[in-house]
Amino acid sequence: MQLGYKIIDGFLASPTRGNLFLLNRVLALSIPFNAPHGFKIKKLNQDAVVISLPNRKLNHNHLGGVHACAIATVGEFCAGMSILALFGISKYRLILSELNAKYTYQGRSDLEGICLPTQMDKEAIEKSLLENEKHLQTLQTIIRDTNGKEVASVTTIWQLKPWEMVKTKN
Repeated sequence: MQLGYKIIDGFLASPTRGNLFLLNRVLALSIPFNAPHGFKIKKLNQDAVVISLPNRKLNHNHLGGVHACAIATVGEFCAGMSILALFGISKYRLILSELNAKYTYQGRSDLEGICLPTQMDKEAIEKSLLENEKHLQTLQTIIRDTNGKEVASVTTIWQLKPWEMVKTKN
């Protein structure tokens, strides 16, 4: 499993167009729940992570708009990728601890989740992880439609833990 994490870390460290294509493919296979939604990482660096959510029938609710759960999931995915943009996956296990979504407008077009890794202080998190077994990190992802209108705000809390401190098998 560690070899797979090292490969993913390589894609994260050099998010070229080709590496993002490969990363999208790897993540579609390794996170099967997300695959049918058609999420695509459009931008991934230490300043911003942008992930698209296509407006297609599979992602619709009973009113024909983008389903609330698809919106919440792209918010979660975007925040998780923001953590990976800073830390990679080979040193720390990250797991979602809490999710809150506030919907402000009905999404009826393609959507994008935008999360800024700059919300995190990498040095402070690393210090916290040296002093504690785990660290809780709150992130906010904004979901917008193709016109730039905010559709939702998704707040997530993530637990980061060094892999050597994880007691369950991965």
